[in-house]
Order: sequence, then structure tokens, then C-alpha cells
Amino acid sequence: MKKWIWLMLILFAIGAITAGGWYYYPQYKIDRLKAQNAATTESSGNKPHQEDVSYIQHLKHLSGKELHHLALGDSVIQGRGSNQGGFIKMANNEMSALTSNKVQLDNQGISGATSSDLLAYLSSPGMSDRVKSADIITINIGGNDLVKLALKEGPVKALQDYQNVKSTYEKNLIDIFSLIRKENPHAILVYNELYNAVDSEESFYPATKKLLNDWNLIAYETTSNYKPSVVIPSSEVLKPENRKEWIYDTIHPNEKGHERIARQMIKALKAPYKEN
Repeated sequence: MKKWIWLMLILFAIGAITAGGWYYYPQYKIDRLKAQNAATTESSGNKPHQEDVSYIQHLKHLSGKELHHLALGDSVIQGRGSNQGGFIKMANNEMSALTSNKVQLDNQGISGATSSDLLAYLSSPGMSDRVKSADIITINIGGNDLVKLALKEGPVKALQDYQNVKSTYEKNLIDIFSLIRKENPHAILVYNELYNAVDSEESFYPATKKLLNDWNLIAYETTSNYKPSVVIPSSEVLKPENRKEWIYDTIHPNEKGHERIARQMIKALKAPYKEN
């Protein structure tokens, strides 16, 4: 993504700041939701309760069947920047090892997909059967909603339409999760949060941080309403301060970046399994 596109995106963030309340509030809410879903560890000296079964263990207990993993979303799901199938393939291989079971990956990622595209795609022929047969469904979507509007409408119109774009994204995400849950009440839903690919030294970095926090808060709140579900905290390991280590082009993670997301996904799936 070229620098001028990020300059357009800053206008979205400015609109969010002036119209949407406190700068730090979204991050505060995200941190609280992360804490609620954190894995039980032995760092305090206390062993996990016996009844605390992780998402990985839950999948392992689905014995006697091949596990099905459906991946939905954009080019990050596709694996852009990786020669090994991206984070989704890496995590899939690790899940197979941890569950002692074959995990069949069905990668339906589409480059450039927006939340509206994914919602429509879920209604296309054959997708209902794919969703119904899945034991785990991983989603990465939302970044292109902002980028495509900026490119199509220009910065002034983009600023004016920020709240509409945000509301549409939120509605689409709820509809996506609702449609999946209608077809499959029990699959584990995994959402990969958006990460900030802007260099932390850029003057407009704080605005993009606010922008992505707004987007990620929608994702965390929506995901929490459709358990069993987890969010991959990819921004914890894809930090703007060391982006040269994990960036492939100007937006996609490289091999190391995908490896980091994969590890975060497995870590998230080691949290205690929760149903509604």
C-alpha cells in the first residue's frame, strides 16, 4: 500500500476521533475483552482447573472424524507474502499435530475482498455445505473496506462517509457471524484482528492506530457474541516499531509475519473453551 493511501486513511481516523469519543476508549475495551478470553496459565503457580478444556482439546475430543477448517476473507487469508500457504496453513499444520488428527484446510480467501464481498460470497452456491461441515472457521476481513472507499471516492468523500463505512462494516460482520451460526451452531469461529502496517515514526501513525482500534473493537465485541469463538491478537506480534522484520510489501506480512500470526492463533486456541 502506497504512502498516499495511508494519508487518505488518516482522514477516516480524524473523522472517528472528532465524531466517535475518546481516543483511548477502544483500546481499553479491547484490553478488557482480551483479559476475559485469556488462556489459563500456570505462571501464578496455580494449575488450570480440571474442567478447563481448551479449544484445541475440544477439537481433539472430536474423535473418529477428519477435522474441517474453513478459511474466509481476503489476501491475508490467502497467504500473500508467504511461500508456505500463510499463517492459516501454518496454524492448520500445528492444529493437526496438537489434536493428533488430520485437519483438512479449505482456503476460500479472495484477494481484495471486503466485508460486503464476504457476506455475498457466503450465499454463493456450495458455501452453505462448506460452512455446515466446518469444525473451525477462520476469518480475516475489514481492511479493504477502508482502502477501497479511499481509492474510489477520494479523501474528502472518504472523510464524509467514515461513519457510514464503519456502520456498514459492523452490520456486515454481525450478518456474517449470524449467517455462519445459523448454518453451523458449533464450529469454533476465529477472527484475526487487523494490525497496523504503518511505521511508528510516521506523523500520522497515531491516527491510524485510533482507526484500527475502532475496527478491532467492533471485531472483538461481535466475535464475543458468537461463541465458541476467539480473536487472534496479531497486533501484539506485528508491531509498527519493528515492521521491517515482518512486512512483505507495504501491508502484507512476510514469512516471519505469517509465522507470528500462526503462533498467536494457536495460543488463542489454547484458551479455555467457552460456549454461549
